[in-house]
Amino acid sequence: MSQLPIIKQLGQVIEPALNGACLHSYEVDSLTQPGENYGSVLISIRALVRSANGTLFDKRLVAKVPPTDLKYWKFIQPERTCLAENAIYEILAPALIALQEEAGIHKEMQFDGFAKYFGSRISLSQNAKTVDRDAILVLEDLRDDNYVPGQRLRPFDLLHTQIALNYMAQFHALTIALRLKKPKVFETKVRPFFDKFDWHAAAPEAKATMIAETLADIKEATNNDETTIKSIKKLSTEFFAFLATPPIENNPFNTVIHSDLWTMNLMFKYDHSGQPTQLKIIDFQTAQYDSVVHDLIAFLFTSVSTRILEDNYYNLLKFYFNAFIYTLTKIGVNTNAYSYETFAAELKRIAFIQVPHAIFMTRFILADQINSSAIDLELSEVLKGTSSNRVHSKLIEILRLAQKFQIILE
Repeated sequence: MSQLPIIKQLGQVIEPALNGACLHSYEVDSLTQPGENYGSVLISIRALVRSANGTLFDKRLVAKVPPTDLKYWKFIQPERTCLAENAIYEILAPALIALQEEAGIHKEMQFDGFAKYFGSRISLSQNAKTVDRDAILVLEDLRDDNYVPGQRLRPFDLLHTQIALNYMAQFHALTIALRLKKPKVFETKVRPFFDKFDWHAAAPEAKATMIAETLADIKEATNNDETTIKSIKKLSTEFFAFLATPPIENNPFNTVIHSDLWTMNLMFKYDHSGQPTQLKIIDFQTAQYDSVVHDLIAFLFTSVSTRILEDNYYNLLKFYFNAFIYTLTKIGVNTNAYSYETFAAELKRIAFIQVPHAIFMTRFILADQINSSAIDLELSEVLKGTSSNRVHSKLIEILRLAQKFQIILE
């Protein structure tokens, strides 16, 4: 059984955010269940903090550290992903706050989709240029503010979907507004951290296995329908080409996208009646610079109830677009380049690329819960208990809806 990584010199990381307080002591525990996270280790920190006047108080935090297993290090490439995620909290989030303040938006009306940042490092050495095993990102424990993570086996209803789309649109639009209104800040301080990222490039054997298993599922789900199999092969090739290809420059819809925006990376807050009211977006390690459409389509086809998507697809696109335009307008951005016609053209141009992404995710999303305390559980162990009927049904639904809405052609 793998052990939790040892966190060294935690105080140096978090004390700048403690407003004069200092770390007295702390205990750690694993935060996620096996099968809920790959490419990093999430640790719950129960910290005892001493305030400036000597009073001790408890503080719960969440630490994210690189994987302990070499194969996951190779797969997720922390030397890039840690830098990107740190930059979200250390650079982009403060820049978006400043942008909103300068636009006269009151604090209570500003985007609140990021967790509070308590510090990060890429190494114990202050002069280090590359990420090592002592890298760490520390955030607030959102559970203390009653945020609840999504559940893999429970796709979102209409209200959850609308809230997620609203926050997604704000995140995308604010970053576009930063690019347009403060181009020097964006190009020199933000953009360098979010170059395109092919998270399979360093692990071709994992990619080959994933493609083979997915095609096997497609064959079974479609009773060896050659047309569908050929289409999925073509789409898969285009998806992996997209991962390795820089974005088209000067595309007005380019922004920092999350690239893994699905159920488990969203945490909701609920009111007294049980209705979702607020959202936090987490796990930005694969964030990169490209079109907003990639996040939008991947989210809809991985995380939303089939019935809700079938009945509301076009309305949900308009819901996202309206929130996107509203946010740009609040910041004072000229929206002439962002008509619904140009948005629809952008959808038509690249939405199909995210269909194979949703298909590849299906086995993982529908995996059965594994009862184990291992930190580095083999992905194959999580997937082997997946109900094939459940997976095949979902794959058929994805393909049917993608054809119905002319995202992919029959």
